[in-house]
Formats: sequence, C-alpha cells, structure tokens
Amino acid sequence: MSLMNNRKSLIAATVAALFVLIIFGSITFNGNGKIDAAREKTPQFQYVITKNAIKKNDVIKEEDVEIKMSPVEIGGTYKATGEVVGRKAKIDIEVGKPLVKAFVQEIKIKEEPKEGIKPQEGFRAIPVLIKKSSLPPYISLDDRFDLATKDNSMIIENLKILNILDPTRDDANKMLILEIKSEDVPTFIKYQVATKGFVFLQKNKEDIGKYRFIDIKKQEIEKIKNYGPITEGDIPSSLPPIESIKDNYNQIPDIQSTGFVAPKKGKQVEVIVGSSKTKMEFDD
Repeated sequence: MSLMNNRKSLIAATVAALFVLIIFGSITFNGNGKIDAAREKTPQFQYVITKNAIKKNDVIKEEDVEIKMSPVEIGGTYKATGEVVGRKAKIDIEVGKPLVKAFVQEIKIKEEPKEGIKPQEGFRAIPVLIKKSSLPPYISLDDRFDLATKDNSMIIENLKILNILDPTRDDANKMLILEIKSEDVPTFIKYQVATKGFVFLQKNKEDIGKYRFIDIKKQEIEKIKNYGPITEGDIPSSLPPIESIKDNYNQIPDIQSTGFVAPKKGKQVEVIVGSSKTKMEFDD
C-alpha cells in the first residue's frame, strides 16, 4: 500500500515539474521575442571606427577604418570612410575608436592668387555680364583682346581681362572683369548701356601692343564739325558766279570760239530707183 502511494507521489511530482518547465520556457521564449522586437525598434547609427591604431600626422588609409552600427548617437562623428581617408590624424587614435572631427585635420583649400586679379595703377576694374553661349572659346586670363561694340561706337585695343566669374546658379551667364583706364571709364559705361552687345576679337601674340581706347562715334562727329559750312571761297575760281551768268550771257563761251566749225550744208538731189527713194547731197 505504501509502494502504491509512493508511485502516485512520484508521478504527481513529475507532472508538476513538467508543468513548471513548460510555463518557464514559455515565459523565456516570450521574453526573448520582446527583447528582439525592442532591438529592432531601436534606431541604429552609423559611424566610422578605427580598425588599426593611427599615429598623429599619419595619413588615414582605407584599411585603417570601417563602418559600425550603434544604438547610441555620438555627435561630431564621421559617417562615411570617404570623409576621412586621405586626411591626417590630429592625435594618436587607438583601435576601435569612433572618428570624431576633433581627431582629423581639416582640409584647407589653398587658393592660388590669380595673375592680374587687381587692376594696375591708373586703371579700374569694370564688370560686364555676357551670355555664356555668346562667349568665344578663346577668351582667357592670360591674353589680351580687342573689344568692339556691335554698333561700331567704340573699340578697345589690347584689353586685359582680370577675371571670369559665374554670377548665377544656373551658370547661364559669365561675368567678365575688364581693366579699363580711369579716364575712359565714363565713356565705356555710356556705350556699355547703349550698345547692342560686345564683340571680342582674338589677337595674334605678335600683334599685342599697348592699351588703346578709341571713341569712334566721337571721331565721326569731329570730322563733320571740321568740314564746316560751304562758303564762296570753296567754289572753284574758273566758274563765274551764277548771278553774273544770268545777267551777262556773253560770258558763256561761243561754239565758234572753241575752234569747232560746223559743216555747211550743200544741195540735195532725190534719186528714184524703182520704188525706193534716196537723197544725195552735193557740195557747191
């Protein structure tokens, strides 16, 4: 009887143990699922991490860095290896460190001074806006050109271009900075406003000379002024005044005074041959 009771107790204990194991396993499974789901919902941040130790002033190579993901956001870090490769380290950097901007030297763009960017003494820099499509391909900063207005009002010989800029975002126009002599600036601005456009003429290097500003329109006006009104002195002396010719017809040269003698007319005889008539003239 006692043996039977022991067996029953053992079976009951085994069943209870299995029940507890099942419940515990269910709780553990659900807990892990919740943890995984929580991890999936947590935002991940990308960083550049050092794979190798980098010493100060060493150039960072592609094999020295890699990309890692982290749930923790760190400010001022690089997100792509291309941002640091080829640049120098400011300090010694250990393995596994995220690369922040304080660790890497900044890129310094060395701007070379452009030749002739400032006008020479006695000249001024004048901007001119020109359509990119109208700009000749031979325009550059290291040559001199002749600049003429399309209405032929002005020409500048041996002109120097100080700079060529892109003033608009769409890059449709170009701004040329021209070097104009100070005394020619007012005239240039006048024609710049009035002209229908400019024409740049390329010069042979052998023909390049000194700067020369020619006001063509002004020269034409001066020529007209220099002619002046026509006076009596401008009439050739060989011709008599009109008034004298009116009143003195004897000043008109006679035909006979020139030595020309008109032929005298003789007798005419009409000769009839058949149905045709012919007139023949005989001298006396």
